[in-house]
Amino acid sequence: MNSIAWRRNVKLQLKHERWQCAVTAFAMALDCPVADLMMCLGHDGGEIVFPDLPEPANRRSHNLYEMIQVAVDLGYGVTPVPLRAAVTSANDPARQIIVGTDEQNWSRFTRQLLVSRGVIECQGPRCYHMLAYDKGRIFDPDGCEFPYSRDACEQRGLYTYCLWRVDRIRT
Repeated sequence: MNSIAWRRNVKLQLKHERWQCAVTAFAMALDCPVADLMMCLGHDGGEIVFPDLPEPANRRSHNLYEMIQVAVDLGYGVTPVPLRAAVTSANDPARQIIVGTDEQNWSRFTRQLLVSRGVIECQGPRCYHMLAYDKGRIFDPDGCEFPYSRDACEQRGLYTYCLWRVDRIRT
């Protein structure tokens, strides 16, 4: 899997297991089958690493940074766009000042989401969740597709906090 053709539109893929939202969202953003992406990663995320936690929080899953490395290896750049960027004190990391107003931050976040493709980190109804997006359209590995709006996400119990642009960096 050295080269993946860049598609004009993302195609909805469903996660096979409850803990596979990250790999499925990245597979959609990269336009490759989930199975191929897991083969590149070398695992399906199913190892139980926290036996005291309930499903699916007990599973290894897929780390965002291992997903980024595979994307880079395939010729894609992955750039974070946090909803609320912050200035943090070097001496006291708990002290933060949010950059911009809430309205400015939502506007910047939404503008990026409308003109790019990638993955969105969010808090889902039960746990951490990841979605794919393409120019304002959301692709949820749980099986739905819908036009982006803050309200549309929040009505589904999805509270977004960072998007990760996925852009082709090599041909």
